Amino acid sequence: MHVPSYSEALELAIDRSYDINLDMLRYRNLLLDTHNDYLVGTYPPLKAMGDLNAEQLLTNIAPSVDLYFHIPFCHQLCTYCHFGKEINPSSARVERYLAAITKEMMWSDAALEGKVIETAFFGGGTPSFLTSLQLKALFNMINQRFDLSKSEVSFELHPSLVRNPDAADRVSAVLEGGANRFVLGVQTLDSKILRILNRGHGVDEVTQVVKLLNGMGVGNLSLDLMYGLPEQTFRSWYDSLTGLLEMGIEKFNVFPLMFKSTDPIARQLARGRYQFSGSNERIIMHFMAEHILTALGYRHGPIFYWTKKSQPHSFQQSRKYDSWNDNNLVPFGVSGFGYMSKCQFYNEVDLDRYLTRVEAGDKPIWKGVPLSEDDLMRRTVMFALRSSGVLLSRFAREFGVPFETYFCRELETLKEAGLVFISNDGVLSLTSAGIINSGAVSLLFFSDQVLERVAYNDSRITDKKTDLLEKHDYSPAGRYGSSAEMQAVFGEGEGTRQ
Repeated sequence: MHVPSYSEALELAIDRSYDINLDMLRYRNLLLDTHNDYLVGTYPPLKAMGDLNAEQLLTNIAPSVDLYFHIPFCHQLCTYCHFGKEINPSSARVERYLAAITKEMMWSDAALEGKVIETAFFGGGTPSFLTSLQLKALFNMINQRFDLSKSEVSFELHPSLVRNPDAADRVSAVLEGGANRFVLGVQTLDSKILRILNRGHGVDEVTQVVKLLNGMGVGNLSLDLMYGLPEQTFRSWYDSLTGLLEMGIEKFNVFPLMFKSTDPIARQLARGRYQFSGSNERIIMHFMAEHILTALGYRHGPIFYWTKKSQPHSFQQSRKYDSWNDNNLVPFGVSGFGYMSKCQFYNEVDLDRYLTRVEAGDKPIWKGVPLSEDDLMRRTVMFALRSSGVLLSRFAREFGVPFETYFCRELETLKEAGLVFISNDGVLSLTSAGIINSGAVSLLFFSDQVLERVAYNDSRITDKKTDLLEKHDYSPAGRYGSSAEMQAVFGEGEGTRQ
């Protein structure tokens, strides 16, 4: 199999883009503009949450759970990143944080005893910011509590790792701790765009860290790659993807740039500082990647994940999207969000508040909400559609009502717009247009009650540039709504260049 040429990939992608009727979708309110488009990270979303008694999270934990550990430290502030982080903290600050994670884990010791740990994920921030000694200490305290020997353990890396003299020691510490899957944030191989994003690494570091991991026997590596970046052209998008393919990468997370008003890149978009791709250009980039990867034997699923291997892209993703509420995600660390005992919740997102509460012996819950049966059904549909689809017979069996009856209006709307289809074996799935507009599809399944709570809490935000609720809400609900509204958030500027 050969890599499709640039002209071939571009021509096919342009042809396929004509099948996506943006005007029709916009008319039906099924198209989120570039600055409004966002995936659903939690349901109900943060802006629909309130106070939650932490003890409620321990009442009905599933027999098998997933763990998340958040390491909020970075060497630089990437312009597009909205996750909890602190730039270049002192070593004392890092040590205090690691001690706090240890203490936080004590809170759930009894409830999690005997539970099977299916997956563990170390995200950030930049987990590879930690030194080899700190990594060993982190994994030692985790392995004292949890048996990760049969778990999928994922660890995020930054390409600048190779600048550290103990780079190999850091990777060794992570491998010895139990990690068997690595995720490397690359985003692009265009050096100009890397500088605009303030990524803190160049193209050479990407090549070096891939060689380092290959030399250390790491066989399960996935790379993040983004389209819709500032000053990104079709050619630079093609060159980034094919450049990584030449390195032998067999797993990719390929996803569009998503904006939040608290990120510097959103202000750049609103003020016209750089050229950004509009909706149609982003669609073409999506189809370019799909054509190239499919031609080379990569399989798709969940919607932004690609793998050439026979096994799934990751068990962690399968658990997240296809478990249908019977998994529990237990977060540790500042700004981690979780799902336990049919409750969706967030840890404290301010690092000082997190440290103070944990050190005082509290579980650092910031916001949360118990899910009703209606919430559970909606959450199931949103997540399953982004992966294997909704098996309609299973939905009826688990919830006691046919999907076609409960979501009759939503199903009719989506089918008429060409965003979903039902296979011969009764699986509701997204079409190509639905994959591209998955944020809008998910938003259609938000309940009126949840949207009302989102609108109320959103209306109380006085400064969207700095508000923590705005910063950490990962959903398309309560967004800006129009270019004019977006400019009102950020101030005067040229607006979005479509």
